Amino acid sequence: MKVLIVPSWYPPDGGSFFKEQAQAVAETGISTDVLSLRIKGIRDIVKDRSLLSDRKLKKSRENGIDVYRAIYTKFPLTEKYNIHPWSEKLLRLFEVYTEEEGLPDLIHVHSSLWAGNGAALIKEKYDIPYVLTEHRSRFVENNQFAQRRIKPFHKPVISKALKSASKIILVSNKLRKSLLEIEPSVSQRMVVIPNFIDTSSFRPAEKQLPAEPFRFFSLGNLEHVKGMDILIEAFGILKKNIDTPVKLKIGGRGSLMAALKNQTRRAGIENDIIFTGKLTRSQVIDQMQNSHAFVLASRFEAFGVVFIEALATGLPVISTKSGGPEEIINNENGFLAELEDPIKLAETMEYMIKNYHRFDLSTIRHQAVKNYSHKSTAKNITDIYNEVLNE
Repeated sequence: MKVLIVPSWYPPDGGSFFKEQAQAVAETGISTDVLSLRIKGIRDIVKDRSLLSDRKLKKSRENGIDVYRAIYTKFPLTEKYNIHPWSEKLLRLFEVYTEEEGLPDLIHVHSSLWAGNGAALIKEKYDIPYVLTEHRSRFVENNQFAQRRIKPFHKPVISKALKSASKIILVSNKLRKSLLEIEPSVSQRMVVIPNFIDTSSFRPAEKQLPAEPFRFFSLGNLEHVKGMDILIEAFGILKKNIDTPVKLKIGGRGSLMAALKNQTRRAGIENDIIFTGKLTRSQVIDQMQNSHAFVLASRFEAFGVVFIEALATGLPVISTKSGGPEEIINNENGFLAELEDPIKLAETMEYMIKNYHRFDLSTIRHQAVKNYSHKSTAKNITDIYNEVLNE
């Protein structure tokens, strides 16, 4: 079997999970390549002239996988005017790829926007089946923040990608309803396969942390969707309500960094909250191993890989009821707080501190390894591949 992975985004532009999943599939013995069409604006190219040479397809060998990359220069207008030109260029690059590698048996697309649209064009011309995995948190059901990100011009593109797919993998059940509202005909082709992590890397610390100060860790892009403003407000309330020393570290970078730091200063808690900036994977593991609990106040999440990373490290977690985390978090591994409610979140954080002794950290890790290891996920995906090709 030869499978071509077509992601909507891919390292170095995010999408490390797509890379890891491709590697996990390749480890099962399936011949696996990646075709990535990076999106860059004119300003990006002005800053980095070397990108001009990347508009043609280039091949590199990465962790045992051949990765083909090229640049798409987006129009300086809205997304609406870029989806179809991007998809058409993807089709042309696919044809360049096949001149060297031949036609794949199957294409695995990550996200309907925009790679799903490109895969539909390829199928129309070459009749190659594709599996579509949907990751985007904008499809989280009954969430006003998520639904605002689905624009009217998105819907026919999403519908086309879904209808043409042989199988649709959802990273959580919370995406099903919104996608079926766009394309009701695909219900029987949907299957849920949760994301996975490298459970051998995310491991509990060898030494037990001192009880005080109680250390919370949070990680995410410093953007509105991750709700760091809600978390900071909740932390300020928590500090007023308890006598126990408590600290919060926030990992990640984004456009709201300055605003969030100003928020901590206004609340008088700047000495208790540390912004680490962008972290490497090893640094994330180190921060988790030096924390008592993980907390994230996202406004919406399709799944929440960072939660299972924390669980594999043996940390109990707190999340808002933002979609995907509701299928991960239970009474044995953490708590769920109300969405967009700093008072309730502060109460949940206080409850975590007072009931931390009730959690069995080895059980938390064991369940994470059992449910989210890369081997079990890779097997589920390859079973889907075989099913599609047998049909």
